[in-house]
This record gives sequence, C-alpha cells and structure tokens, in this order.
Amino acid sequence: MITETTKNLDSQVVIAANIALHTRLADEYNNEPHFRPENIEKVDKRIAGLVKQTQARRLLDLGCGTGFVIHIAKRYVAEIHGVDVTKAMMDKVDLSGSARIVLHQHDTGTFQPPGAFDMATAYSFLHHLYDIAPTLQTAYKALRPGGVFYADLEPNYYFWEGINGLNRSGNYDPIVRREIEMVTYKDEDIEKTFGVDKDVFNHAEYGKSIANGFREEQLRGLLHEAGFSHVEVFYQWFIGQGTLINDAQFERSERFQHADVMSNMLQRIMPLSRGLFKYIGFIAKK
Repeated sequence: MITETTKNLDSQVVIAANIALHTRLADEYNNEPHFRPENIEKVDKRIAGLVKQTQARRLLDLGCGTGFVIHIAKRYVAEIHGVDVTKAMMDKVDLSGSARIVLHQHDTGTFQPPGAFDMATAYSFLHHLYDIAPTLQTAYKALRPGGVFYADLEPNYYFWEGINGLNRSGNYDPIVRREIEMVTYKDEDIEKTFGVDKDVFNHAEYGKSIANGFREEQLRGLLHEAGFSHVEVFYQWFIGQGTLINDAQFERSERFQHADVMSNMLQRIMPLSRGLFKYIGFIAKK
C-alpha cells in the first residue's frame, strides 16, 4: 500500500535526483534537441498565439530550467515568474530585455503563486516529477479565470511502450535503432558522458525512465481533477521527422514541407497513429 509518507519520500528522492543531474548538466543543457531552431520556431508560434488569445501580460513558467520558455515569452509579455528546484539551471537564465523576470528556487508542487497569471507553462518538465498532480494544481491556482496552461514535449506512453518492446540487437532501420538507444539506453550515455549514475538519471527522468511516459487519458483525467474545464491534447515529432528535416538532398523549405505532409497524414489517422509520435502536449483552460 502506498501511503502519503511513502509518496513524500519518493518525491524527495526524485527532487534530489533532479538537482544532482541538472546541476551537472547546466552548462550543457542548452544543447538539448529542443533548443534547435526548428523547435524554437514551433514553440514561439504556439506561445505567441496563446498570448494573443488570452491577452496575456503575466506568465508563470513551471520547471523553467535555463529559460527555454522565458527566452521566447519575454518578447510577448510584461512579467514572467520562473520556478525551478535547481539553482545552477536558473543561473543560466537570460534576464535581459524589457520584461520583468522573477526566479523562484522552489518545488513546483508546493509553490504558492504570487498573484494571478494569464498563462502558465511547463515545457519538457512534467516527466521530471514523481507525481504531476500537485504541479497541475499549482498551475490551476495561479491562473485567472480564462487563463491557459500550456505543457509540451512530454514523453508519449504509447511511443515509449513500443520502443521499449524492441530488441537492442534487432535488424531495424537506423531511424528505429537510434530511438532504441535514445529512449531505452539514454542512461548509459549520460553516465558515460557526464559521470552521472544511471539510477540518479532514471529517477530525475521519472516520468520517462520509470513511468514510461504519459497516456492521453491520464493527462485529461488529472487536468480535469485539478479543475481545468477544457483540455486540448496533441502529439508531436513522429519517428523519422528529424531525418526528413535534415535530409541534405533537398532544400530546407522542401524538407519541412515533406515533414508537414507526413505529420498531417498521421494526425488524420489518429488514434491509430499515436504510437508513432514521440511527444505529447496539452493546452488546458481554467
């Protein structure tokens, strides 16, 4: 039986692992794939659209890290509050620009929002938590009525389940072999490259490495329990998308056109195709 005491202890283990891992990775973190220009462009467009939709002036970024969302959003809003448990990551946040940026070193599950916000974000962050429900509640409490909570680049359970079921030595296309290494054996790479123990890495990436990602049904249920009235779930980055985007035999515009055609087709045949998308995200309205 899982008691509240056990949950709290497990949560503290995950928090400690995140601090240890991301303190070690802080100098290298901005080299992560989601900092590539094509992804920044995609997220910029979505954030700009949500700011316009909500007339947002104040934004709360949960799990702000080195400032991926802050760097994008500070061109659109007047004030941003970023929350993270790892000081070494927040020390990398670029505070320049006209927006007021306030950083809080705190666990997002117990953070008390300072006032009402128009938007809350959690980009590639929820999978670092032992239990996402308290953080969803933080986002709900922070938002004014009509405000929106945007989360993205979270591991899609159906993709992780499929990849984890494959044999590492199987005779697969290089696209599939790469995903096997990145999904199932990423801890080995981190240990070899950064000297971080595999157990620490897996606890820091609890939602990926131990829980194997998020189901759409699970996310919808938890968001509704937190109080959100409307939830839009979406899937992104199908397997092989990077290969299409970086195919040097075509011009850049053609590469992205090819990727868009494939993505649109796969989106049309949902839910049959959802296991082919690596990531899941959502927009929830209060």
